[in-house]
Amino acid sequence: MNVFQHLDELKDSDGVGNDAIGLAEVFQNLGYNTHFITRLPRKGKPLNSDFHLVQSFDFPTHSNDIHILHYGGSGYPYTLFQELPGIKILRFHNVTPAMFYEHTTTEDIYYAMEKFESLSYLEIASLSIFCDSVWCDSQFNYDTLSRYQFRNPYILPICKQYEKIPKKQELVKNKFSISFVGRFSPQKKWEDLITFFSNWAKEFPDAECFCVGSIIGAFDGYFDRLTENVRKYNLENKVHFLMGKPDSEVLSILNQSSAFVSMSEHEGFCLPILEAFGAGIPVFAYAQGAIPGTMREGGKLFFSKENQSLIQIMKETLLDKEKYQTMIQTQFNVLEYYNQFPFAEAISGILRSGIK
Repeated sequence: MNVFQHLDELKDSDGVGNDAIGLAEVFQNLGYNTHFITRLPRKGKPLNSDFHLVQSFDFPTHSNDIHILHYGGSGYPYTLFQELPGIKILRFHNVTPAMFYEHTTTEDIYYAMEKFESLSYLEIASLSIFCDSVWCDSQFNYDTLSRYQFRNPYILPICKQYEKIPKKQELVKNKFSISFVGRFSPQKKWEDLITFFSNWAKEFPDAECFCVGSIIGAFDGYFDRLTENVRKYNLENKVHFLMGKPDSEVLSILNQSSAFVSMSEHEGFCLPILEAFGAGIPVFAYAQGAIPGTMREGGKLFFSKENQSLIQIMKETLLDKEKYQTMIQTQFNVLEYYNQFPFAEAISGILRSGIK
C-alpha cells in the first residue's frame, strides 16, 4: 500500500513540511510505503520515503493508494493529483487573504495577491468536487472551508512532536528580551511588534527583540519597511533580524528570551507558538485566526493592540514567580496534548470508516 503526499516543496523548517514528514512517519508505522511528489527538488535531511518530481512522475499507482495534497494556496500543479487512481485527501493549511498586502508592498504585488487568493478559492471549489475527504489542521481552517461541500471533513493538528526545554534561570539575566518566529510577510504584523518593543524597551532598557524568520522576495518592500521602523525608533542595536537559523538554534534563541510575543493577524495554525511553549517561555498572542485554538488553555491571549495594557499584562506575569511558573506549566500541559495526540488511531479510524 502506498501513500503519496503532494506538495510544492518539502522543507524541514515550516509547518507544512513538519506536517508532511510527521504524517509519513505515521503512515509508515501503519504499514504503508510513503512517497513525496513535489514540484521542486528536495533539500534537507534524508528521509525514509521515496521522492518524485511532478514533471517526471512515472511510479506505478493503484486504486488502493492514498493521495494527500497539502494546500496553502495556488501554485502546485494538482492535475496529477486529480488524475492518479486512489483515495484523494486535501490537507488544508489555509490561504492568506490579499488584504494584508495592501499598503504594505507595491500595488503590483497587491493585485497579484488578489489574483492568487481568487484563484486559490476557485481551485478549492474544484477540489471539493473530486476529493474524498479534507483534513484541516485547525478549527479555524475547518470553518474557512465551511462554505464548500467537502465530503468527510476532519480536524487533525499539525503532525509533529515538540521538544520541552525547561527554562534555565541563569540564561534569563533579567534582560526581559522578547522574540517572535515567522516569515517576514505582512500578515505577521512585524511592524506592530517593533512598535510594541519600542515601548517595552523604555520599561526594560536592556531588553532585545529577536525577529527570527525568512525574507520572502516576492513581498517587495515589506522587509525594508521593517528596517525603516527600527531606525525610526533608534533600535538598531536592540532589534535583531535573524535568518537561516536551524531548528535547534531557533529553540535556543526562544529559550534565552523572556517572552514570545505574536502580533500576527492571520495564522492557519502557528506552529512557532507551540515551539515557544516547549522552550519554556510565556507566550502572549493577539487573538486572531487559528491562534486561540492552537494555544488551547496555554499562554495569554490579548484582544487589543494597546501597548501599555499589554506591557502591564506581561509585567504581571514575568515579575510574579507564581504566575510565571503556572503559565509555563500550563503551556507544557498543552504541549503534552499535542505530543500525545493519537494520529495513528485517528487516521486508521478515518480510513476504516470508508471515506469514499
